[in-house]
This record gives sequence, C-alpha cells and structure tokens, in this order.
Amino acid sequence: MFMRRTIAVLLAVCMLSCILTGCGTNTGNESASARKDLQPSVTFDAGTQTVYVNNTEDYAALSFPEEIKKARVLEVRDDEFTLSAYLVMLRDQGMDEQAELPGMLDRTAKSLSFLRGYLRDNAGAAYPSALAELPVVIKIDRLYGYQTDDEQITLKYDEAGAHREFLYLLALMDCDAVGWEHLGYAWYAGTCIDPYTEVLFEWPIVPKLPYYTQCIAAGIDPGHVTAADFRTVYDACARVCFEKGLTHWGSLCESTPVTSEPDFTRIKDKEAGDTLLTAFTAASFLAWLDEAHGFEQLSLFCFGKKTFEEAFGTDFKTAYDAWSEWIIQTYPAS
Repeated sequence: MFMRRTIAVLLAVCMLSCILTGCGTNTGNESASARKDLQPSVTFDAGTQTVYVNNTEDYAALSFPEEIKKARVLEVRDDEFTLSAYLVMLRDQGMDEQAELPGMLDRTAKSLSFLRGYLRDNAGAAYPSALAELPVVIKIDRLYGYQTDDEQITLKYDEAGAHREFLYLLALMDCDAVGWEHLGYAWYAGTCIDPYTEVLFEWPIVPKLPYYTQCIAAGIDPGHVTAADFRTVYDACARVCFEKGLTHWGSLCESTPVTSEPDFTRIKDKEAGDTLLTAFTAASFLAWLDEAHGFEQLSLFCFGKKTFEEAFGTDFKTAYDAWSEWIIQTYPAS
C-alpha cells in the first residue's frame, strides 16, 4: 500500500507538471523513471523487534542495519509478494542475515517472476492464468505447506527458501490429489528450469551422495552447479534407484516412492508411478518426456488437462520402460 500511495503521488506531480509545461503524453515515462529512483526503505521497530522492507526493485542491493541481528521478524512488502520470516529460526540455522538476506529476497522476487513467465510462454493451455496472477504470501516459520484461495497463494516453509519453487508450483497445479507427476513436475521445473532456484544454495553436489560418482562422470562440476545440472542429478539418482531399489538409502525425495512423501495425497486409486518412482526419479522421467514431447504436453498432463496417453501418445508402462532403459544405458553402474 505504501508503494501504491507513493506512486500515486508521483503520478499526480508528473501530471501537474505536464499540464504546466505542455509535455503531452510523456507522463507514463516520467512516472516509470521516478519509480526507478525510489530508494529502498529498511526500518527497524524496536518495540516489535521487526525489520520492515518496502520500496525496492533491487533486493540484492539492500543494506540491513546492525539491528537486524537483534530482530525477531522480517516483514517484506512487494507489489507481487509479501514475506514474513522468523529470523530467530533462520539465525539458529546458521544464516548471516546481513550477508544472505538480500540475495535470498532477490532470488525470491526473480524466481516467482521467472516461473510465471516461463509457464505463460511454454505451458500453452495448461497455463493457470487465474492462479498465476494472484499475489504470493510467504511465511518462513516452523510450518510447511501451501494454500490457494481467490485472493492469494500462501507458501509456508521452515528454511530460508529451499522449497519455495517446489511449493509454488504445487500451488499453481492446484490438484485435488498429489501424485508422482505433480511432485516430479515441481522438482523438475523448480530446479532444472528456474535459474533462481534456492536449491543451488542449499544442496551442493557432495561426495557423500550415493550418485556423486555418476554426476562427476556425466561432467558436473561440483563447485559450479547450475540449474541445468539438476537434470543430470535426477538421472544419476534414478540410476542408483535401479541398482538399490526404492529403499531408505537416501532422503525421502531420493530413495523412496512418492507414496512416502508427506506431500503425496493420492491415497485412493494410486497410479503406477506413485509406487514406482521417487520424487527425484519422477523429475528425471518428466525431463525425459519434456525432451521428447515438449513442455506444453508435459504441462497439460501434469496440470490434469490431458491423460498420459493423450499427452505422450503411449501408455505409462511403455514410456517408463523406455526411460529406464535409457537411464541404464546412459549412466554407468556405481
């Protein structure tokens, strides 16, 4: 609201200036220029121990005062999203607020914008225009999940943003029951396609991973992992799953069927992929389908607009068998 009122004042001033000077139709350009000149507002309320951020289009350039180390809450107000973070929890997780918060907020703004734009340009009839236009409310606290209604999308998570993209994409799919395709799509689009994915800052490729050897053999530089590299990560993870089976050798996302995921809700009428795929192997499978059939067909299936056969021209088992054969041929056994 503060930003809107500020812009309204600036517009009024520009319009008056135009009337007096006869500048005609340049008001829009002048107001846009004026908005760019707005200085970010970072304030600390000692009474509530809250840091407020308003009026910025460049989060990466934010400078937080020393009081941020005493604050309990961060409140960010943006035209497209609002964010409330419990700083005590993030501090306990090892976050350096002054050094890390500007980058995290910058990636949040860019990620939400990127995902909306990518879906709009590539998902075709699957693009969820009504949901994608809703403001996003982010709450970083001790709760986890997402909620949609007619007014906003609410994302809740308990880290600095590691699952932001994942939850946002699940919210956009807004499916009645979450299955393998929804979990896989959220991980695939949210990490392999989104260049601002927070996973790059939370989950490095390290030797302790059971599929580290396959990743290195496939050419991933563990010191410079990009979003595109996560396609290889999921493929390599799938290769280990074929060797070890879907057991608890890794995290829920890596090594157990999506039916073990807390986000899985398709309890009745489970489909084959629900028990055959982990979340990461589902992302690998969907990347393979995207490569073969395109992102629009992939989205039409995952958003529930088409059946598997309608989207890909074959049944699930045939496609699954072809993908698993490709994985085994492409990645060496560990």
